[in-house]
Amino acid sequence: MQDPKEFMAKAQAQMDSWTAEMGKVQAKMMEAGAKGQAEMAKQMDSLNEQRKHAEAQMEELGKANMEAAKEMQASVQKMWTDMEAQMKEMQKKMMG
Repeated sequence: MQDPKEFMAKAQAQMDSWTAEMGKVQAKMMEAGAKGQAEMAKQMDSLNEQRKHAEAQMEELGKANMEAAKEMQASVQKMWTDMEAQMKEMQKKMMG
């Protein structure tokens, strides 16, 4: 298991990176027509929900004891993988 402080720092850096990428996609969304904006808005809403969930998990991880932290790290890592895949898919669609 990774040191909880290192893990939290890595998690926060990843969240910051995703937030920046989401901002880029949102700017691109504003350039799209109404149909494109509607599709992108759905995907952005989904990503925002995942991001909020990840932030909540990170907060819980910060409060967890060592055994619970191990379990939560696994959960957070799976969520990262899922969110990263969705982010890449959205980038392909929206950014070309």
